[in-house]
Amino acid sequence: MEDKYNNTGGLWKRKARDTDEPGKQYPDYDGSINVDGKMKKVGAWINSTKEGGQPDINLRISEPQAKQ
Repeated sequence: MEDKYNNTGGLWKRKARDTDEPGKQYPDYDGSINVDGKMKKVGAWINSTKEGGQPDINLRISEPQAKQ
């Protein structure tokens, strides 16, 4: 049976956390993505461009970290 969630993912607006380090840049959005049946973390940064331009979005995909 084909997995309907394969090669799909979702992003949510990231809220500041108590464990965030001061001065460190964190993604504006974070979430998860299923790539060929393997779950990965995804982070997205929104970069504003010059006035009147389109913002660009940078993504980073990484291995999920174990919950502590």
